[in-house]
Amino acid sequence: MRQLVLKNIYSFVSIIEDFVGRGERFYNFNEDFFIEASLKFSKETLLHQYIFVCLLNYHRQDFRANGDLFDEDTYDWWENLFFSYKVDMKLPEFSDEYLAFDWINDNQDVFESLFEKITDEVFFILFSNRVLLLNFNLLTALEVKEVVYPDSALTENGTIKRCRLPTWVKQAVFHRDKGRCVFCNTDLTGIVNTLIVKNFDHILPLDLFGANDVSNIQLTCEKCNKKKSNSQAKTGKKYQPWWS
Repeated sequence: MRQLVLKNIYSFVSIIEDFVGRGERFYNFNEDFFIEASLKFSKETLLHQYIFVCLLNYHRQDFRANGDLFDEDTYDWWENLFFSYKVDMKLPEFSDEYLAFDWINDNQDVFESLFEKITDEVFFILFSNRVLLLNFNLLTALEVKEVVYPDSALTENGTIKRCRLPTWVKQAVFHRDKGRCVFCNTDLTGIVNTLIVKNFDHILPLDLFGANDVSNIQLTCEKCNKKKSNSQAKTGKKYQPWWS
């Protein structure tokens, strides 16, 4: 178990939801990390990278464009945020010569430390939203098509080769999807029917430039998995409620 802070977290979640909804691509990202994380399942996922980079870029642009409008309440908001996440940052004395953008620019490493912690918590919330994950993986596919991979990592069609799913991936996806097929809601826990076969399916198939990333995996029954095939990106839009 991990203790989460979740301080003002939904303001950051909304930023990422808006970026994905607008189809904002990866920007100013670490290409080597992207290649490694898309080829082989990593706990530092592609969605982690996207969240971190988007939050940093968004706030740099916001500070540049709107920093002269920041008031005392704005700076108190940031000071409380740094304090809550136990990141050491003191507000400087601002003047006409020293603006908000100078603050984030001069302390980028400190802001990065903050956004690294916030990224984990934004991921924690967004990982349950499979529709967002589908749209995110469509954005990921644009980068998969363009970055230069080692030839040994790709199929003859130029798509990423399939790799073994680690146990932690299966457990995370099984838990998120409540042990049920995301399409037909079939119980895949094995408690009621031990003959049911569970499948871990790529939301965006590798044949369509999907990645080997946990954010691209969903739980399905064998029948629905075969019906979906490798020709379409699709996920279920129904979720198990906490109570009915």
